[in-house]
Amino acid sequence: MSNSAYTQRQAQTEPGQPAPSLSPGHLRATAHLYGVATAPLDSAKVLVIGCETGISLLPYALAYPNAQVVGLDSNPQNIEAATASAKALRLENITLHLAEPGETLPACLETFDYIIVSGVYSYLPAEAANALMERCGRALSAMGLLYIDHHVYPGAKTLEVMRDAMLLHTHAAHTDEEVKTGAQAALTLFTEGLAAENPLAQALSANAACFQRGLASSSAFRTFACSPVYFVEFANKAVEAGLSYVGDAMPLSEVPLEFGQKVSLSHSLLALGQTKAVRQQYLDFATGRSFRQSLLVSETRAQEIRSAPDLERLADLRWASGLIRLSTDGKDDIASYVTNTGRGLSTTDKSMIALLGMLAHAWPGTVSYQALLGTLAREPESSKDDVELRRALDSRLKSLLQAELAHYSLGCGPYDRPENEPFRPLPNLTAPGLSAPLFNLWHETLNLVFNEQQLDILRQLTDEQSLQRIADETDTSCPSTYTVTAVLSLIKRYALHQGSAQSWRKLLEDGLTASQGRGHYTGLYISARARLDLDAHSPSDGAPFVLSPAILKQAQRLNQTMLRQSYGEAEAQARALVKLAPRFFDAWEALAIALCNMHRPEEGLPPTLRMLDIAPLNAQGYIVLATCLAQLQRTSEAITAGRRAVELASDNPHAHSALADALNAERRYNEAKTACLNALALDAGHEKARTNLAKILIDSGDVQNAIVAARDAVARAPKSLTASTNLLFVMNYAPTATAEEVVEVYQDYEQNHCAPLRSSWRPHKNSRDLRRKLRIAYVSPDFRQHSGNHFIEPLLAHHDRTAFEVTAYAELVAEEDTTKRFKNYFDRWVPTAVMNDQQLADRIRADGIDILIDLAGHTAGNRLAVFARKPAPVSLTWLGFGCTTGVSAIDYIMSDRAMAPEGSESLFAEKPWRLADTNFVYRPGPGMGDAGPAPALANGYVTLGTLTRAIRMNDRVVGVWSEILRRLPQAKLIVDSNSYRDKSMRDALQARFATQGIQPDRLLIGCHSPPWDLLRSMDIGLDCFPHNSGVTLVETLYMGVPYVTLADRPSVGRIGSSVLQGIGHPEWIAQTELEYVEKVVALANDLPALARIRAGLRDDMRASPLMDEAGHARKFESALREMFKQWCENQP
Repeated sequence: MSNSAYTQRQAQTEPGQPAPSLSPGHLRATAHLYGVATAPLDSAKVLVIGCETGISLLPYALAYPNAQVVGLDSNPQNIEAATASAKALRLENITLHLAEPGETLPACLETFDYIIVSGVYSYLPAEAANALMERCGRALSAMGLLYIDHHVYPGAKTLEVMRDAMLLHTHAAHTDEEVKTGAQAALTLFTEGLAAENPLAQALSANAACFQRGLASSSAFRTFACSPVYFVEFANKAVEAGLSYVGDAMPLSEVPLEFGQKVSLSHSLLALGQTKAVRQQYLDFATGRSFRQSLLVSETRAQEIRSAPDLERLADLRWASGLIRLSTDGKDDIASYVTNTGRGLSTTDKSMIALLGMLAHAWPGTVSYQALLGTLAREPESSKDDVELRRALDSRLKSLLQAELAHYSLGCGPYDRPENEPFRPLPNLTAPGLSAPLFNLWHETLNLVFNEQQLDILRQLTDEQSLQRIADETDTSCPSTYTVTAVLSLIKRYALHQGSAQSWRKLLEDGLTASQGRGHYTGLYISARARLDLDAHSPSDGAPFVLSPAILKQAQRLNQTMLRQSYGEAEAQARALVKLAPRFFDAWEALAIALCNMHRPEEGLPPTLRMLDIAPLNAQGYIVLATCLAQLQRTSEAITAGRRAVELASDNPHAHSALADALNAERRYNEAKTACLNALALDAGHEKARTNLAKILIDSGDVQNAIVAARDAVARAPKSLTASTNLLFVMNYAPTATAEEVVEVYQDYEQNHCAPLRSSWRPHKNSRDLRRKLRIAYVSPDFRQHSGNHFIEPLLAHHDRTAFEVTAYAELVAEEDTTKRFKNYFDRWVPTAVMNDQQLADRIRADGIDILIDLAGHTAGNRLAVFARKPAPVSLTWLGFGCTTGVSAIDYIMSDRAMAPEGSESLFAEKPWRLADTNFVYRPGPGMGDAGPAPALANGYVTLGTLTRAIRMNDRVVGVWSEILRRLPQAKLIVDSNSYRDKSMRDALQARFATQGIQPDRLLIGCHSPPWDLLRSMDIGLDCFPHNSGVTLVETLYMGVPYVTLADRPSVGRIGSSVLQGIGHPEWIAQTELEYVEKVVALANDLPALARIRAGLRDDMRASPLMDEAGHARKFESALREMFKQWCENQP
């Protein structure tokens, strides 16, 4: 038995509170396992004795409005509260009576199908308890079932120990309040003061929670009145009352084997030939049980009862689980889950993971045993033998029951509603005047509070308003569909709604249709669709779509167009085809893929949703949807789509690859790596998965393995641009590579991807009049919210528009507020996402551009293939990549003497054009605030820091920084960026420093945005090598923090040097690692100097070339003029 809840169950059954194990639905299903038939739930009569404030009555009464629920309690205030709750919820099927539980039941009460006595029996005097049992027996209907929970020996001996301790501590108390206060104080002995050697420690600690809750909710005197008995005594009393014992509401607790082989063997020998009650008593002795939840029926039905729960009857039940999957926190082989009540599960069992995926889709509805069996059968590693398959499923279902992570029902559960029942939130969410704790129809009490905006959304959903209307009317600073989706997600997770699965799906589908896929409901919609498909045992979608000869011909032409990657042409063909054949899956797929490849993923969403509508069990629709959503950074929804694709086609490498993309986009690197490896295990030649594996390793900072993976991807697919770009990118970060070794991969890139395009070069006919206005153009995907704007915008804002006509070739998927501002800096604005490389090159040539400027290098969204076609007389690259592009068709790289020192020309495919002072100009963003005083003055120690990504944190850097920390034994180090959002990344970096002898308490690793307060807490910045940081270095200086940099490989290894030269502080540039250490230590050991630097550093910057926006623009423009002059002079 893996969970102690079976032996200490009273912690979960507080008197008067909802609890799944004592709900009529659970009791009915459990009785079925024992062979006992019970009344249907939808019209049953239920009596709850000791209902307290009536909260336990509400879930069942809400779920089954045609049932009748009667509550009894001896406290008038409780009856008043229960009446108020029923009235607030407009429940007319609840009746309440004031009565002592040991007295004769009110004459107005007839017979009942379910009688529930919780938290009462063990607190009555023996005579009254026996009388209660007898009266309940007489009140049972012909199919009636009685539930009584009660404390039992031997485990309850610990209750007496605690009771005696509390009585000792409260012997002088006179009032109930004094007794409660004293008892709570005495309980600290068992919650905080138990000796490890105490043999009863575990049981005492577990039962302490029972007493604490009892003291909080009941009279202290009542808490002390508990009178346990041995189970066999209870069973005898039941016989005397004319009742027969059925079994426990937690049926697995009565199976000896569930407690281990040794318990089972001993029990079978000792209990051989004994009555059921005696056998259970022996089991109680073996397990130390202290609490039971007994089910009883009239003695006239004794012959129906099975001697033990028939676990083969698990197949007759329907199943539900509210477990939702979490990030694995870096443990790539473990899937972790949590329920809405905080219970958790971690597993590496792929079959369990598949089952939980299905149950999550259906939640809060139920899934048939047969559907779960089909899910298990589709797992590649599952046995194909039916008996073995059932045994495997039973084992996993039992483990969920043991851990109280699943619900079951006989027939429909409380959320399995008729198809025409509309969706609506549970009325207890918004009912005015309701003071009862939040609950759901599975009888779970929930710890959840909605804010006023969320409550307003719930009220609108109750009024059956559409999601689009609710989103339109929601006043929020973030996209309104996020707010609505958050409420919908909570409703589903916490099971706080009613209505059919069909109405839930339609609500989401209508929201997606109205928003053209822009509403963030896709993840919920995927689960909603899956819930309706759960009883389908095969991922087939029936017969293939039959095409007429004319449509078939168009389809074949579309296929050829897609193979040529002529996506603009394919879009037109696909749109025409879907009009003629609106149920033709392949046409919608082509349209979606074409739009995504033209960087229009938002437009690609409606076609992918049509794919799901046409073929909801075809994994390809979810693969394409995951791709669209990942491009849009809707990562959570993309992960859901990717997981659904894997569920439907676990043998499809494309499904695993799509999931890997989505996981990597959310920086869940270890899970993404596992998904990629799964794809490659299915298809070792899967190009996208192999390419993405390198990208995942890059993003996670695993440089050495990323280089290996990237080289392998290039070797297998030398014509793949993505594979080559990954290799170029990661080589810049290789800590031990020489500059010449790095250049070699750029030369290979040129040979494979650029040299073949030279044949397309044509002479340029641009006017050579040097006095005319020059046409210059910037090509960039980053005319949007982007960190590079702090460097590009000052130049654009100060261009001399009388001397230069400025064009933007904007590679944007969508425009933002920043984009609108940028448009003012240009004479012409040309969107380019819809153009292929040749089309864009032709447009640039037609526009007569004199100088074409690349701002992206090899970063995402670049158009270097356009530059390789030489569409303008002069071209250069600047800023975005900081390194050579490897494209010899680009004439210049704008740089400076620090980044491209004399003699380094061979390291560039372009000719370095060195600007005076620095290659950069900087405009700080708003909201940074003042630098503040040096933290070391208050802390008494120096705080070092970096805002770098993980890829720069190589072993050389860790080693040098560890030496600095050893020389400064009081110093602390901050490492903070998006790379360290995941705990596993933080732990891994801590471990690397630990190998250098640096304790974790000296490291502050995290992810904060914006980082201004973090920078205010730093004294000295540390730059990385061989690839320096970029924007964050300048931000560090602007916040008064000097940094030390190592002048490493040109040119990205000297970004830090260029910035320091630009502000007039070359003294912080080191030439060796030893000098780097010494410079940091020297700064740290002179706190007065450090304080002076901090106070004046921002003024130094403002007075420097780094922030001379107009001056930088003039020298940049002068360089452009000279470049064009040289082209003119070199023409025949």
